[in-house]
Amino acid sequence: MNIREFHQSLIQKQIPIIVDSLEVNLYLTEQGYKTKLFDLYNFESQEAAFLIFSDYRYYYKLKELWQTSKSRIVHLPAVKFDGRLETIDYSFKQIIAADIEQCLTIRSNLYEKIAEADSDLSLSDWRGSKLNCHLGERIEIANNDEELDPGWFYSIAEFLESSIVNTKGDKASFSVDGTFFFDGILYQTTTEDTKEENIKPLKYLAERVASSQEKYLQIEDNIIKHLILDGQDVTSVLLDMSYHLERNLSLTEIAFGCNKGILETINWEINSVLNEGVYGTHVGIGMAQKAPHIDFISQTLKLD
Repeated sequence: MNIREFHQSLIQKQIPIIVDSLEVNLYLTEQGYKTKLFDLYNFESQEAAFLIFSDYRYYYKLKELWQTSKSRIVHLPAVKFDGRLETIDYSFKQIIAADIEQCLTIRSNLYEKIAEADSDLSLSDWRGSKLNCHLGERIEIANNDEELDPGWFYSIAEFLESSIVNTKGDKASFSVDGTFFFDGILYQTTTEDTKEENIKPLKYLAERVASSQEKYLQIEDNIIKHLILDGQDVTSVLLDMSYHLERNLSLTEIAFGCNKGILETINWEINSVLNEGVYGTHVGIGMAQKAPHIDFISQTLKLD
């Protein structure tokens, strides 16, 4: 099964949705979806299923199933962002409404452009963004597959962006310099402890970004040197978080969103993984393990 077939089956309510809370279960069954509780689902079955996380305990359980599951699973990792029902509702509606064929075509084209680039990607926009992205000899991408393999767990976000990541080192795949104007942010953590330790500055930053008009980053040698909101340098908010435990303020991702359908409906006040797929560009810091992963997202800067 490929992602196109999967998405169509999800829209037509032909595949089960695995849930980890009674609240989410009720939300979906009232709309006519077939649901199965996580604890009752047979991951040795070879069927396709969609999975929604709202509880960290079940996110941890899924990670333990990587070696044994035989199902084809695409998931919405809501709890890593915001596991509340209102955020899940927003995210799920965006998934159902997405033009997955268009998204995959754009994703494929963007990955081809990245592959064909000699060593540098230069991007600019009318707001004053000017980025130079130097690519390493061997770059690591998030995922460009369209077929869903048994035993793998795919985040829905993988199909809505073309992403280059620095997982092996600070500049293993890419290095960025320049000025980056952005529209909104989102943040995620893969552990509950990391979220609890950083949630106050994260929420403060999200509120400041949402209420600011002009917002941009100044990046030197792949490191965020300044975060400016309406003329005020608020880089200290980032430094107050636990980035010293990972990569400090070094960029760990540069990615290009492929979802044009969300351009008119995106809500920057909602911390949803679907927002990072908006057609444009985003850069991220943090590995989401010991420190939050924050994406700074622009709708105007594009890799054309």
